[in-house]
Amino acid sequence: MKRIALIAFILGILMATVAYVAELNEWTASPEFMTIGFAGYVLIISAAAYYMTAVLYDWSRETEVWQG
Repeated sequence: MKRIALIAFILGILMATVAYVAELNEWTASPEFMTIGFAGYVLIISAAAYYMTAVLYDWSRETEVWQG
């Protein structure tokens, strides 16, 4: 699952970058690229949320070892 989240994160960065370049160059299909950029942001946020919850889960498992 971590590999899928990493791929989603990288794909999201690429999609957001394409939208940014489209906005800078004022391409004629700009609304479509803005939609792609929004989807890219969603992928980035989702991947980051997965990694944060995975880290919290790992940390919570470590405390159970110390409790005895």
